[in-house]
Amino acid sequence: MRQIYRYLIVMLWLTLGSGTYAYAQNAAPLPKSLLWEISGQGLKQPSYLFGTIHAICPENFVLTETVKTKMAQTERLSLEVDMDAPNFMIELQQATVLPEGTTLRSFFEEQDYNRLHNYFMQTMSLDLTQLDRMKPFMLHSMLLSQLTECQAISYEESLMKLAQQQGKEVIGLETVGEQLNAIDQMPASVQISMLTKMVNNMDDARKTYQDMVKLYLQQDLGGLEALSREEYNDEDYHVYEQAFLVNRNKRWIPVMEREARIQPTFFAVGAGHLTGESGLLELLRKRGYTVVPVQ
Repeated sequence: MRQIYRYLIVMLWLTLGSGTYAYAQNAAPLPKSLLWEISGQGLKQPSYLFGTIHAICPENFVLTETVKTKMAQTERLSLEVDMDAPNFMIELQQATVLPEGTTLRSFFEEQDYNRLHNYFMQTMSLDLTQLDRMKPFMLHSMLLSQLTECQAISYEESLMKLAQQQGKEVIGLETVGEQLNAIDQMPASVQISMLTKMVNNMDDARKTYQDMVKLYLQQDLGGLEALSREEYNDEDYHVYEQAFLVNRNKRWIPVMEREARIQPTFFAVGAGHLTGESGLLELLRKRGYTVVPVQ
């Protein structure tokens, strides 16, 4: 079940880029840290916010002792989605299937569809006609192995295992239906455009991913944000950012506040959600919380 979820976290290289251009230009450099302490506003104990990368090759995976220690000091782990929720698979299946009477092929120009069909056949021996009821974003998820060029693992899975070892409850900031609904907010034309660009420029996509992994391992959130700005001349990415990052961040803040008041919580979300004017770090500070890096 978790493996299926991992491949449904789409557009991997983009989930590490967030924020707004103007904010990034004017803000002070961010300390190099993926782990942040949240305190103040009447919290009896601090909670923590950790930026993850949703898929990474095993040889690059690092979970520091500091992260393990701080998680041990909390009572619960909160991921973007609780992957162990009883209705997880039902919501997942419902969210990935096109409405009756709609087909995947209908979203594409014939030339683009043939290009994708040939690419999937050559790289994965997969006939796209077998996926004709699937939503376009499913193709993004299936290209993940082409992007990473390895059998990727996720920080979310590793943190869940650690939480189980520490006897902690795992919760989610949203349901899988809410998460995948964010993708539905993007016009199909934008999803198709991003997909075809990825396939047509796979070498560049791999290079961008490798650069982002390098910055992530250096805990350089500022560098990740700067790298993401290279895509900002493309309107497709503005649409993606608003739907998949900004709107979700704003929806998560009251949930994070509520859960942190109930019990000290270790929040773990994609690193791209942390930075920028509409990132979680800044939104929490605007709510009066003290948010500082943990070295």
